[in-house]
Formats: sequence, structure tokens, C-alpha cells
Amino acid sequence: MLAILLFLSITACLAGPSSIVRPCKFSNTPCVREIFRLNSGCNPNVRGSIPTQYTIPTFVFHTPYFNSTYIDRNLKIGNHNKCYISEFFYNTKTDVLVIAIDCPFLAFESTRILLQHRSLAEDTSFEYYYKGTYPLIRLTMNIRNAVNMDVCSAYTFADVTALPIFQINPNDPKTANFLSRDLTLLNIFERETFYGRARQLMLKYINSYICDFGCK
Repeated sequence: MLAILLFLSITACLAGPSSIVRPCKFSNTPCVREIFRLNSGCNPNVRGSIPTQYTIPTFVFHTPYFNSTYIDRNLKIGNHNKCYISEFFYNTKTDVLVIAIDCPFLAFESTRILLQHRSLAEDTSFEYYYKGTYPLIRLTMNIRNAVNMDVCSAYTFADVTALPIFQINPNDPKTANFLSRDLTLLNIFERETFYGRARQLMLKYINSYICDFGCK
């Protein structure tokens, strides 16, 4: 109950006639951290940084529109440390906390395995090197029941504001013949790609800079 009262007292001082309350300046990370700490069991003793580049041994995502699964091996993610909070508010009517971060020039590099699925058939696999840089990725998380928040189960929406600059090198002739040079559906592919990536990126940011919830 104390955490609830403290949260409401902090937000009430900045609340106007609207149900939308912004208790902290976006750049005031200690204030944001305190809001999270008071209303959850998270650990505020975070490292306060993300490496310029880090590696995930295996990352899997699915693109249902293309009947495919992608496996990134030794996925290198760069410029995640350049992300910053672009929205942070609490809705007093719905008890939902919204946090958004903007990530300029996010970079991804991996050896990628593509599994093509078909009905009544074995999957077909392809392999290629991928490197892509995205001008701006915007991630938005809605945390329901905000006075007892559970970031680990919250949904993160990814807005791919612009298509990436990318490089692809097939690892064999079969893959070279399969990969399409038609980029008409690239926007759909990228939206599905970040449907799978968004949660990891947002949780990495929150657990590193704001408050550690112990989930990945």
C-alpha cells in the first residue's frame, strides 16, 4: 500500500485535468527508476550502461507472413546504448504505465539460418551473412496494473520508422538462388522481425538503465 500511495502522491503533484500524468522528465533516469522501484520488486542497483556492441549466441524469430523461421547465430547488436526515453506517462483511469524509447542507428550482424516451412513437407534451410542498420526503431511498452507492475510479461510494440541499410552475402549457391531481390514486401518482413526483437531490446534497456526485473 505504501508504494501505491507514494506513486499517487508523486504523480498527483503533476497531474492536471487530464488522466495522463507525466511524473518525470524523460532525461531524469533516477526519477523513472524510483517510480519503477516503488511499484515493483525490481532491483534499482543497475549497471547503468549497455556495451556499444554485445553478442547473443542464438536468437530465433518467426515471420508468419513468409512461412519462415530465422535463427541468428552470434548476433551482434550495436548502438543499443544510444537509445533514450521518448515517452513516459501514467494513465490514472486505466492504471497503465507507458514507457517508450527511441533507438537511432540500431545495428545487427549475424550468420542467419532461414527455415522455410511448407505443408506436408520437410523444412528447407538456407544460410547467409546479414548486416543491417536501422535509422530509427521506436519501442513502446504498456505496463498494466502499474501500481504492482510486471515488466517481464508486458507487451512491447516496435515501430520500424524507416527501412534498414543492409548487406546480405549468401553462404552457398542454393541460398543465392533462393533469396529474392524484390524488396516490395520488405516493410512487412521488418515489422514481423521486430515483433520478435522488441521485447529483448526493451527489457535489456530497462534492466540495464532503470531497474532490474531479472528477466530477459
